[in-house]
Amino acid sequence: MIGLPLLTKRMRKPSRLLVAALMTPFLSGCFSVTQVAVPPGAQDRDALNVRGLVVRQAGGTEQTIEFETVHDLEWTPTSLSVVADASVDGETQTITRLYSISTMSGVLVRSLDAAKTSGIIGAVILGTVAFIAVAVTGGGVPIQQGN
Repeated sequence: MIGLPLLTKRMRKPSRLLVAALMTPFLSGCFSVTQVAVPPGAQDRDALNVRGLVVRQAGGTEQTIEFETVHDLEWTPTSLSVVADASVDGETQTITRLYSISTMSGVLVRSLDAAKTSGIIGAVILGTVAFIAVAVTGGGVPIQQGN
């Protein structure tokens, strides 16, 4: 067997930092930012992973504000106090604002996307099985056709 020596060689254990560096882009791809309605209860609001807001402007237009980093976020019964980094005119700035809940039409939250997660995990499992199959069998075996 050609692939057997590959499996019997002593393999070095990969470093934890290397594994984390390689997995981070894949796992971060499993998350998406979605818009949800502003929850009526304080406990529901506190449980949100807020990444931005959708605010109604005068004239009926809506403005979407997406935060790059949230430093402080505090809900009160009538408002939301935010200290966060946001892109303003192409430049990242730290903003400190108080938004009235009555002017918010939605909240942007970061959530786990099940479809992306399933695809990535499926690809990892399929790739591992394919690698083991090739390593054990020694690659493809040519099929001989009878004359």
